[in-house]
Amino acid sequence: MTDVDLGQLEGLSTESIKLLIGDMGTQILSLVDQGCTDESDLLRFSSLSHTCLQVKIPLLVTLGLLVIGGTGYRLTITGENVLEDLLGWRP
Repeated sequence: MTDVDLGQLEGLSTESIKLLIGDMGTQILSLVDQGCTDESDLLRFSSLSHTCLQVKIPLLVTLGLLVIGGTGYRLTITGENVLEDLLGWRP
C-alpha cells in the first residue's frame, strides 16, 4: 500500500480495502471528497439508496475513513489516503 498511517487498515492491500468497502463505499468517499456533507447530498448526487447509506456510512466511520461532525460528513486523513490509493491518484 503506502507509507502513510492507515490505522485499523494497516497491512491491508488496496484490493482488500476495495473489497471490504465495495464500489458503493468508494463512491461515498469520492462524493464526500467532492463536497457532499450529508445524506441528502449523497442521495441527490448518486444512485445510492437510503438503505445502502444506512449500511455503508457506519462501516466507513468504524473503519476510520469518514467522520460525522457538526458540519456533516468529512473524510479523515486515512480516508483521503485510501481514496487516493483506490482511485490511483498516488504515484
